[in-house]
Amino acid sequence: MEKILIEVVAPMLSSIELSHTGSELVFSCLGLKDKDRKACTEAYPDDWKEAVGYLFRWIKEIARLYRHRIRVRIIDAQSPLGLWKQLRHRVFKFPAFIVDKKHTYIGWNYGELETIIDNRIENSR
Repeated sequence: MEKILIEVVAPMLSSIELSHTGSELVFSCLGLKDKDRKACTEAYPDDWKEAVGYLFRWIKEIARLYRHRIRVRIIDAQSPLGLWKQLRHRVFKFPAFIVDKKHTYIGWNYGELETIIDNRIENSR
């Protein structure tokens, strides 16, 4: 059985965190310190940070429940790919879950998303 693709489109918290070793040199030349870089994510409203945290816990639970049957792809709504997905699937609210590039669910109702995934699993057998 081929894995079902679940694409999650939602705004993500962004910061100036780069893992490349050369970035430290660039940041130090610009006068940016660790506290300045971490302040980027701390500047978001608390409700945004809570929503992103809740979304990631939800995705983790879906991945645990469906284990080997699904593949999850997280897409930042503010990225070019995220904007394309919004236009292509008519997504105007978040979070949006696109199941196998066909079925779209928008919202926070875990049961509805689970029903879509279950139906997709049944139809793929």
